Amino acid sequence: MSELKPVRWGILACGNIANAFAKVVNEADNSVLHAVASRDVEKAQAFAQKHGASRAYGSYEAMLADSEVEAVYIATLHPFHMEWIKHCVYAGKHVLCEKPLTMNLREAKQAQKAALDKRRLLREAFMYRHHPQTQKVVDLVESGAIGKVRLIEANFCFNGGEQPEGRHQAKELGGGSILDLGCYTMSFARLIAGRAQDRLFAEPLELKAVGHLDPQTKTDMWTMATLRFEGDILAKLTCAMRVNAGRNAVIYGEKGRIEVDQAWFCDGEVRVYKDERKEPDVHQPNQDTSLYRYEVDAFAAELRGQPIGAKAVGMRFDDTLGNLKALDWWRAEIGLGYEADTVR
Repeated sequence: MSELKPVRWGILACGNIANAFAKVVNEADNSVLHAVASRDVEKAQAFAQKHGASRAYGSYEAMLADSEVEAVYIATLHPFHMEWIKHCVYAGKHVLCEKPLTMNLREAKQAQKAALDKRRLLREAFMYRHHPQTQKVVDLVESGAIGKVRLIEANFCFNGGEQPEGRHQAKELGGGSILDLGCYTMSFARLIAGRAQDRLFAEPLELKAVGHLDPQTKTDMWTMATLRFEGDILAKLTCAMRVNAGRNAVIYGEKGRIEVDQAWFCDGEVRVYKDERKEPDVHQPNQDTSLYRYEVDAFAAELRGQPIGAKAVGMRFDDTLGNLKALDWWRAEIGLGYEADTVR
């Protein structure tokens, strides 16, 4: 049983992703769900009752005024992340913010400065990056199981249908596939390309992309990017919101390949092919606990003075900055811009 003081969490916004997060907070090591906040007080009260939170607030500002809230999980739509990161750190709260941390690299640097100025911990919530399945894939790459890495493929696609006013499509709500889904594929490619060369992550040297922008909303509904990393490691990334094209990843090496069935939700198989004439080595993911549990535990441990391990795959802030820089590049390639890209 850990002796660390439990982190008292507040959840800012009570949507679907907040529900997934809230389910595991009280189950996690060194965490307790203390408060939740919504613009609709009845929604906040129902959410608090469902998940056992001690307090429910009908405004975000009211929850941030609660001195017993130590850390805040921001679950708003991503165009509003930057605003509430600043409000949280100025209120003295540590922050775990849902991905993408901000709309672009410029905003992320501003968020980083605010957190550093106030000496608050700020991290991006990429749940798959803390999961044992992702660590296993990295361990296989680093062990040389498939030899030198040559190619990386990563896909995150679904078909949500036509929703011009919904969050997946409306520009003012941050609609589009690159920021919502492509951030996963980019982080995976950068992670693998880096670990293949004994680095924590790598940055692309070249990036070319094409994509389809919805005629009405001008947001990307499907797009592909090809990248080159140092060592001539190449990557192909696909993300889509109106195409059923998989949620998998494949890493090709000089001696074999690694197939990851469910790269982002970590509930499929990881298969290692070293000889096409033989059956692959199969690794099953750890399903003993929720996908979101690992990021909660990692944040709480870091907040209590236990930094992320030297070889661990969890998100570091310089990794977040590199990912947003690459996503900015991808968006520029296909002509996708948002209001946040206008320098103020």
